[in-house]
Order: sequence, then C-alpha cells, then structure tokens
Amino acid sequence: MRSTHQAGTAADANHEAAATHEATATNKATAIAVHTQAIPGNHAQALAALVAADFHNHDPAPGSSGGLEGLVATMHWFSDAFSDQHVEVLHAVAEGDLVALHVAFSARHTGYFRGLAPTGRHFTVREMHMLRFVDGREAEHWAVRDDAWLVRELSEHPVVPTSAVVAATRPGAAVGSSVPVTV
Repeated sequence: MRSTHQAGTAADANHEAAATHEATATNKATAIAVHTQAIPGNHAQALAALVAADFHNHDPAPGSSGGLEGLVATMHWFSDAFSDQHVEVLHAVAEGDLVALHVAFSARHTGYFRGLAPTGRHFTVREMHMLRFVDGREAEHWAVRDDAWLVRELSEHPVVPTSAVVAATRPGAAVGSSVPVTV
C-alpha cells in the first residue's frame, strides 16, 4: 500500500512540474508577444488582453502612471515619436512567474521625443525588462533603459526640418530617401 501512495505522490509531483513548466513557457511567450508585437505595433486591445487589469509598471515613462492606462499612453507616445519600430529579443529567461527580456529596440525618429524635433535618424538601443506574471498575464514590470543615451544619440546629429521628415515618411515614399542625414 505504501508503494501505491508513493507512486501517486510521484505522479502528482510530475504533473505539477509539467504544469509549472507549461505556465512558465506561456509566460515567456506572452512577454515576447507584448514587447515585440503589441507595444511596437501600437495595439492597445492586444496589450489589454495580455496585461493584468491591475498591472503595475515600476519604471513608467516620466509623467506617466504606472498602470495599464499609462502603459497604453506610453505606447501611443512612442508610436507618435518613432516609426518602423522593431524589437529583437536577444535573450529571454523564464523561471516560475518571472520573465527577463534583453531586447534591442530600433526605430526611426519621425516625431517629437522629449522635446527633440524629428531627425529622421534610425537608432537601436538595448533594454532589459523584468516581468512578473499572474494567471498568464503581465502583472508587474521593471525596466533598465538608457533614455539619456537615446536623447544624446538623437540630438548629437543635425536635426532635419520636420517638413522634410514628414515628406520622406508619407505612405509610398522611400523612408529616408529625401532626408539628408547620416544613418
């Protein structure tokens, strides 16, 4: 009888381990979807479906709330400031309810960003994100970004008049074709 109980306990432990592994893999996939598709794609509905209603961003953009509304506002702000957004996942590590992402965010500066007029410049900046999940949704977020580097990078080069950036980024125009900047 004891061996039957031990076998049941082992089966329960294996089932629990498999469920934990599956939840961790799902959290990792969700984190990647949020940060590579929903946010750079400016998809508020998709973001709301992947993020917990009581989401808390411990490192929000200046002037933004740390909740879901602030995350959506920041996403729209980035969409207005940067076109051709792309996020490449360099590393993704998941353990239990935590996911760490090391990403490279690249885009073209085609709108105002922190007081800087559009330059038309393409840039890539690396970021680290730590995420905690609850019930398969992103519930907490911590980030390490070098926004000061980005501002310096965008401001160290000649600023292209806004009209030239707008003209070069109209649908059908080859991005950067008529914008005289070093890329």
